[in-house]
Amino acid sequence: MANPEEMYQCQMVNCGYIYNPDMGDRKGKIKKGTGFNELPDDWRCPVCGASAKAFKPLAGPGSVADQDKEQAPASDKAGGKPGAGKYRCIVCGDEYDPTVGDPENNIEAGTSFYDFPDDWGCPVCGAGTEEFGEVE
Repeated sequence: MANPEEMYQCQMVNCGYIYNPDMGDRKGKIKKGTGFNELPDDWRCPVCGASAKAFKPLAGPGSVADQDKEQAPASDKAGGKPGAGKYRCIVCGDEYDPTVGDPENNIEAGTSFYDFPDDWGCPVCGAGTEEFGEVE
């Protein structure tokens, strides 16, 4: 039986599909025993069609539970400036971290969320900035 660290859950709103390597993915023709990191690049969630980027492990490093533990209080965020903290997409759960930026969309590290171009979209689901909320 797979450990929770080996199972990944889709973070898209109203989905929650859990990829279990013990089960594979019949719809995607993924054989039992295939680990999440071994999935082909074009694999999609069999429920909602999201890419593998929309998934997080159930436990361990990078999991939702792990991220919640690591988040700093709002008063400690990047000097307390508006838009300088982390922002999470309410559609898919992806987070924008200003210390990393968004290289896929040419947003440099250190860029405030409020300084994004009007046509910016979430790198996972394409939602606009209005679909993001500040992480506390």
